[in-house]
Amino acid sequence: MLMFRVAAQNVGRRPVRSALLGLSVMLAVGVGFAAFAGGWGLRQGVATSFSRMGADIVVVPAGTLVNLTSTLLTVQPTDKDLDIGLADQLKSIPGVGIVTPQRVVRAQAGGRTINLIAFDPATDFTVLPWLPAGTPPIRDADAVVIGERVDDAPVGSVLEICGQPMPITARLGHTGVGPVDESYFVSFATLDRLIEAWKAICHAAGIDIGSGAPNPGGDPVDASSAARHHQMLSGPASCLPELTPNRASALLIQLAPGASAQQVTFAIGQIPNIRQVVGNPVFTSTRQALTMLFDGGALVAGLLLFGLLILISLLFSAIVQERYREFGLLRAMGARPGQIMRMILAEAATVTLLGGIFGLGFGVAMVFVFARTLGFYFESLGVPFSWPPSTTTATAAGAALLASAALGLAGAFLPAWRARSLEPYVMINCGSAS
Repeated sequence: MLMFRVAAQNVGRRPVRSALLGLSVMLAVGVGFAAFAGGWGLRQGVATSFSRMGADIVVVPAGTLVNLTSTLLTVQPTDKDLDIGLADQLKSIPGVGIVTPQRVVRAQAGGRTINLIAFDPATDFTVLPWLPAGTPPIRDADAVVIGERVDDAPVGSVLEICGQPMPITARLGHTGVGPVDESYFVSFATLDRLIEAWKAICHAAGIDIGSGAPNPGGDPVDASSAARHHQMLSGPASCLPELTPNRASALLIQLAPGASAQQVTFAIGQIPNIRQVVGNPVFTSTRQALTMLFDGGALVAGLLLFGLLILISLLFSAIVQERYREFGLLRAMGARPGQIMRMILAEAATVTLLGGIFGLGFGVAMVFVFARTLGFYFESLGVPFSWPPSTTTATAAGAALLASAALGLAGAFLPAWRARSLEPYVMINCGSAS
């Protein structure tokens, strides 16, 4: 405490100089915090907007029909499927950023046929981004999300498939893609649970589950297979077709920033028995360019902090040299070298920490101005602006204060170490000469 009290007195001895140094730290911390919070909201909004444009590449079984719109969000219902383990093989291809599976299934619910799409919430980038702004996070593992044109099952009701009740918790916005707007969305874990329920129904009904239903395309089948298939289509087991777990109707790919779509499609083309559909290249290149732009902004912020560090180091070099005589007299009266060094560092940390506190308030004010001006403008363009989570904001504020104090300590360290290593008479003579 004594050291900080002495440091505070030394700060008050040169109020103009201390104020200017604190102002520079305030500007750096304020601009940095505002750039983080505003950039977070804008980046999340841009990511959501570009995710709504669909996948860059869709991989499907050979012969599958893909909904060929400007946004590749899903595929048409099909009996063909892929091994879901193919996603790991695709992730290993250079240039592939995210791979997420989907499975499209025709199911029976309440006496009607519905389009059921299973997706992986952990890797999804084409379904959940269509949730309206302000929708609370979906925490129920068995929750169902419905498309915009689903009218017979409102949000808050319960969807029952194969005797398994599932709450409908959210509705997607209008995508303009029919198979998405008219479908029900569940997780792969929920679909696996429905498959197990279907198997239990088949077992209770005495239906022998074989390797698969007869091919409607036309290979002849024996009478027993046809009878079993008829039971499945007309009895309690009609709630689902015969499905094999760990299969996917499509694998949707988002390219990594800077990746070449041509190189990735060439590598994927070496995999047999698949078909790939490439999305709009303009969407892909624009998304990659904006991602690199945000990364460049982070680099500029880092260079700004480095420049401030150099400024603080130069300033404290002049301050310490100006006070050599004072430090020499303190050493001559018994002060230890470590005490001199700690006093200089405490003074630097005090000034920069105070600047960081005021800078934090300045940054919050800047973010509010940004949200009320550019934030509204981007929302009018369909790019939502959202604040970072409270825990993230608190962490960023704490990191900004620690960074401001650390800047002072790092900037004053070399001058303080130099003063620590000099003999008292040398500092007294240097102070007298100056």
